[in-house]
Amino acid sequence: MKFGEFEVDERAGVIRRAGTRIKLQDLPFRLLVVLLRRPGEVVTREELRAELWGSETFVDAEAGLNTAIAKIREALGDNAETPAFVETLPKRGYRFIATLERDEPGLKTRPPSNEKRPPVFPGMPTRVTNRRALYWLAALAFAALGAASYFDFHPRDPVTIAVVRFHNETGVAENDRLAGTLTDAVVVGLAANSKYGIIGNSPLLVTERIFEDVRKIGEALKADYLVLGQLQKSDAGLLTRAHFIRVSDQKHLWAGSITLPDADMERVLTAAVVDGVRIGLDRSRETPALTGR
Repeated sequence: MKFGEFEVDERAGVIRRAGTRIKLQDLPFRLLVVLLRRPGEVVTREELRAELWGSETFVDAEAGLNTAIAKIREALGDNAETPAFVETLPKRGYRFIATLERDEPGLKTRPPSNEKRPPVFPGMPTRVTNRRALYWLAALAFAALGAASYFDFHPRDPVTIAVVRFHNETGVAENDRLAGTLTDAVVVGLAANSKYGIIGNSPLLVTERIFEDVRKIGEALKADYLVLGQLQKSDAGLLTRAHFIRVSDQKHLWAGSITLPDADMERVLTAAVVDGVRIGLDRSRETPALTGR
């Protein structure tokens, strides 16, 4: 998909400007792809939440969407007041407004008018040109129906992870807000993985007691695992300690200490915790929880 100087490779998860790759995180990239699939249409915030996080994930979607849109505008050099690419419709959603070029040279798609048209799904051909293609399309349709039937009868629930608000242990009241911001960043980063069901911003997750309440929080929220974090001072600056704990036996599956840089600290912390959760889940499969305790 191309527009202006930009080219988006959905399969590779890459966006380029005049051939040079532009840095864009996973969640903003996926949001941009959703908008590009429906050029000129208003994509509501509810649709974006369902597309990006799913109905089983409980996150602060408003903050996550706002941050993702800001990242997209930063990458594209766009302006919210006079947008060239992504238009905001207050209290409704967003719309991609630039001319979108398809794969064929010279073929461009302009934002459509309000007439109704059949939905086009990612990867679905716009026309079938021969009988062999019809056979292949029919085979793919039956395969998709078979897969859907399988998962209807064999549901795979996501792993449920609750993210406890990071504790500010620096003694500086101004860092309370930073602790909350870091927590939200971790929630959004984990929620980008559709295999996880993430719970954040629940009143139960704002507690003065950390490790003593693991079982209580897990049982109340029906969470399989908890992510706990602490914000502390160190000689090198601000330090975060993060813990990934299995609720059933309160086993620490991963723990890490991260010295936060002055800039981009949300990304650094989120990347470390996301990787730690992956490591912890691998260890959880290797060491099943004890039962009967």
